[in-house]
Amino acid sequence: MNAVNYDRWIWIELIGFDNRESDYGVSAYLKNAAFIPDGISLLLFTPDFVHAHKGMEEEHRLPIEICSYAARPYGKHHNRQEWTNYQLRGLVEELQKHRIDVYCSFFNLFHFQDNGQDKTSEWCSEHPELYEMRKTGEAFPVINPLKRLKDGSYYEDLFVADLMTVMRDYNFDGYHGADGYTSPRLTIAEADYSDDMVEQFIRFSGVELADSLNLICDGEPLEMEKRGDWIWTYKRMEWINFCANRWGELWQKIMPALRKEGKKAVLNSVWTRDPFEALHRYGVDYKLLAASGVDAFVIESVAASMSAGAGEIEYEPGTEFKAMIMTIKAYVPDMKLICLNAIQDTNEQWDAISHAPTLLERDIYSFSNLFMKDQQGVHRCTSGFVACLGDGISVSGWEWIMNRWNLGYEGQPERIIGTSFVWADEALYPSLERYPATRNWPTFKYLMAFIDRGAPLHTMVNVKDLQHTSGAICVTDLHLLPDQALQQVLAYRNGSSTLVGHMTERIAQAFASIGMNVKAAPDELFCMAREANGTVIHTIVQTKESNAMDKKSEDLTHVVDPGSWVDPLYFSPVPDDFLSGCVQAMISCSDAPLMIRNEQYIRTTTLEINPGKWRLLIQNLHLNYKSAHIDVGRPVTKVNVLTDFPGIPVFPNGSTFNLYVPGRGMVVVEVDL
Repeated sequence: MNAVNYDRWIWIELIGFDNRESDYGVSAYLKNAAFIPDGISLLLFTPDFVHAHKGMEEEHRLPIEICSYAARPYGKHHNRQEWTNYQLRGLVEELQKHRIDVYCSFFNLFHFQDNGQDKTSEWCSEHPELYEMRKTGEAFPVINPLKRLKDGSYYEDLFVADLMTVMRDYNFDGYHGADGYTSPRLTIAEADYSDDMVEQFIRFSGVELADSLNLICDGEPLEMEKRGDWIWTYKRMEWINFCANRWGELWQKIMPALRKEGKKAVLNSVWTRDPFEALHRYGVDYKLLAASGVDAFVIESVAASMSAGAGEIEYEPGTEFKAMIMTIKAYVPDMKLICLNAIQDTNEQWDAISHAPTLLERDIYSFSNLFMKDQQGVHRCTSGFVACLGDGISVSGWEWIMNRWNLGYEGQPERIIGTSFVWADEALYPSLERYPATRNWPTFKYLMAFIDRGAPLHTMVNVKDLQHTSGAICVTDLHLLPDQALQQVLAYRNGSSTLVGHMTERIAQAFASIGMNVKAAPDELFCMAREANGTVIHTIVQTKESNAMDKKSEDLTHVVDPGSWVDPLYFSPVPDDFLSGCVQAMISCSDAPLMIRNEQYIRTTTLEINPGKWRLLIQNLHLNYKSAHIDVGRPVTKVNVLTDFPGIPVFPNGSTFNLYVPGRGMVVVEVDL
């Protein structure tokens, strides 16, 4: 139970404790875990927890779906128990005796099964006017917290009032805003196009519906779909801005009420999405959530479960989630980010610690070693982990997790070897505005593609901090930068730079003003590598003739957007040889280690602990064991393996060394130079 330099949280259901014990099983649980978490979020499943709360004047039983996630009947240690309101208050008190902050959390869900029978939570089932509404007129039975009740009052006002009562009655330290209370479940291309939300939209935006559309058409599926399609096709940015404003308003009501009660709050990020897709898919602006004063974002970085096929989904998001974390941190740099670590979820039927430990290990080391550069130097993007979910983990399981969390956050590197990726807030909304017609890549998409192909990109820097940084940089969407930011990038002389963008007259003039000439036609994609002194050393142009599809030959605004975040958005194709050329330019301009075998599978993150010691996180993308043959570019005197595997010494040979890395796993070593 030693002090550590990162946040350790647990998300857990009541089934993880034991109300037969005088302390509700708290001491036994903490003894099993062998550490004191900074925070515990009690997952109470349904909004009925706040809206059907009966007060504390009398003791009463809690609904079964509150006593475990969706009323699942048993866990690894014992069956679901009947909990009362007094017992829950007692559990909170016992946890707080150990100086643990206790949060309440619940989804916007209320459907569950009891002994094989479909059931619903009572309060939510009585308020169908609050359900998310597809543009086809079909109700999706989850609570939309932005809607209005039958009497015309806003649900959010009732929610805040009821939440504060629950916070006081149970004396929670804070509220953990979970899925459905930080973003919708359905994408804003699909929902919510009810009369209620459309009327709010028109009032907010001033948009006038086309003459052929009806303002009132709930219950008329064809008219609703026609109206929804029109809004998404022709008033997309207005709809996005409206949704983002409403989610911001929700949390800007929640937070002052919590602060008045002396409470805190954390909230889940938007379905694993970066700032661009959070806005385009779900209508949520992270800056507006951050502006509410929330204490931290819990980042939905559940890569291990997805990589292992949870829900039978074929999806490998490891690289994508790294890029997501990096861009969220760049967009809201002052916000604490705590990663949701996908350990197990009995109700959702996946168990990464038992069935895919190499993936879990990969996530821990990867997500704890992403970095931001600013005027104060280099610091990590993330601040810790939330164990998801925390019941039924054995003593040896917790020891395994803690050893890896500790190693992931161990030490503070002086320098990150590789290239820093430049973020500009000002490019986000212009990329959103241009996307429907062009399907051009936003910053996040380039970052993900470059990391996928082996670019040494592990650090973000905001364009406004360029003057305070050094080393190689990469800038994409150069054409979207405002004039001042563009000049800062072109004037950068503290290291090499790789610049990617679409040629415009403004870009051509800016290049010409400093004596550069890139032979690219208007709108052609280019990549230019420059030395620190400004000399251009490499140029790649994706000519229109090389583009497999002439984007101007078809109307891309009618491309159907996917309904699920696990299905990728459609982007205009960028040839692989162009992307690989950009990556090779970055590799040649940095002093990152080189792979001399299995380079298609092996990826490294390299941290300079001090000038004579490097730490390498070595990842294997393949399903099977692969040998990593690495050249660090300078003589190595010693290799020290920090992970359990491989369990034998590794000896250097000049500037090289090699070892095996488990399938889809990661090994961490330190080398003395």
